[in-house]
Amino acid sequence: MSVKIRILGSAKRPMQRMGFLKLLCAQTARTETSNLVAVGKQFVQKLLARVRVTPPFRESLREYVRLRLTDKVYQDLRKAVLNGGSAGGAVSLELQDLYLSDPAVVSTTGKLVEQDWRRYPYLGTGLDLIKPGTYSVMTRALVLLAVTPKEEVVAFDRYDEKHNPLRISPEQAAALLYCFIDNDAEIIHRLFNALLEGKVDAFDERVAGDMLPGIIRQSSNSFRNASLPVEDRERLGVLEKVAGSIADWKDKSYTGGGAREEFIRVRLEPYCDLGLFTKPDKHRFAYNVTPALHKLMTNWHNLEATDDFLEQRFFTTLARLHRLRVREAKDDEVKKALLDAGQTLKSTLGYSPITDVGLLAGIRLLFQQKRILELSQTRTVLRTWQKEAPDVVRFTVDRMGTLAYVKFLEVPASSGGRKGL
Repeated sequence: MSVKIRILGSAKRPMQRMGFLKLLCAQTARTETSNLVAVGKQFVQKLLARVRVTPPFRESLREYVRLRLTDKVYQDLRKAVLNGGSAGGAVSLELQDLYLSDPAVVSTTGKLVEQDWRRYPYLGTGLDLIKPGTYSVMTRALVLLAVTPKEEVVAFDRYDEKHNPLRISPEQAAALLYCFIDNDAEIIHRLFNALLEGKVDAFDERVAGDMLPGIIRQSSNSFRNASLPVEDRERLGVLEKVAGSIADWKDKSYTGGGAREEFIRVRLEPYCDLGLFTKPDKHRFAYNVTPALHKLMTNWHNLEATDDFLEQRFFTTLARLHRLRVREAKDDEVKKALLDAGQTLKSTLGYSPITDVGLLAGIRLLFQQKRILELSQTRTVLRTWQKEAPDVVRFTVDRMGTLAYVKFLEVPASSGGRKGL
């Protein structure tokens, strides 16, 4: 049986703001195949696009320019903005700067530079949103886009203060949290537990980063006796070298740019967007643990049971995180939600990954109707439904006998049932 190594294949400092993933997913969804150069450069150029802004400048923008745009290249811009636009002249700001300076955004860090075209897109491949090699969209990215208003995607083409795509909705946070747990559980479960067990309610990235070498080595050792392909063994070897590089930074002066910061930021900043950490100062890399993190780890109590958590308790946990009064979805509610999700996600052949169909259906049911549909229930319903109505539901199984893809067929109008998708 294959073993999934739930550790991000790439961890880089620019991988901070989750809102940028909306642009990356929307961009790859428009073409069947591409490459890193084309995807990455087009992606970054959208964020670097200049927007003309006239005074008076909002206070949050002035603060952002004062604290975040400190490089000499911004000298003239700083003078114009921090002087309050007394000369009456407009200034030209990058699109991302306007969105990052929004007072409703939880963190102002994560600004990308031109060279990040080759770095940030690897977050998309690491989270199973973009297919490595072809840089084509994966169905899980369509789940994220399905819970993202079109106005937020358009806002990457034209500045729209009312639809800032860097704000993360509860629905979007649910999809992204699933992606992170499914692909980085080995690191984040141990890190979150270490913070909670050490009663570290307030910390900075240096404190968290110093925990990484031990966490990485422990994660690597957990696969020592597993049957892994050569590429996975090589990957674990690279991670052990990374642990050594991070350990070399312990007790050294904080620079914000060493190996420690390189590998820890993607384990901290995204979870501010997702509501598990808060920042007392949104311009700095210091954090507070939230009650939501405590609730998450109470329900995700065992790293070895991550599959069970994602299958059986993920949506129940989300309901508790958001303090929603919910009940289990009824069969008719489940079927309608699955049909609608299948329509949204179906490929040209009509099939969709069952996990992604269940994920989208579960998110919609939870936040629109306050109903719980766990992924395990999705599979149970589909099996029963297929036996009862093979002319409506068709699915495939993988070599382990697990349900893999589902397709909803048309229901004859004479049956009185809902027309299929």
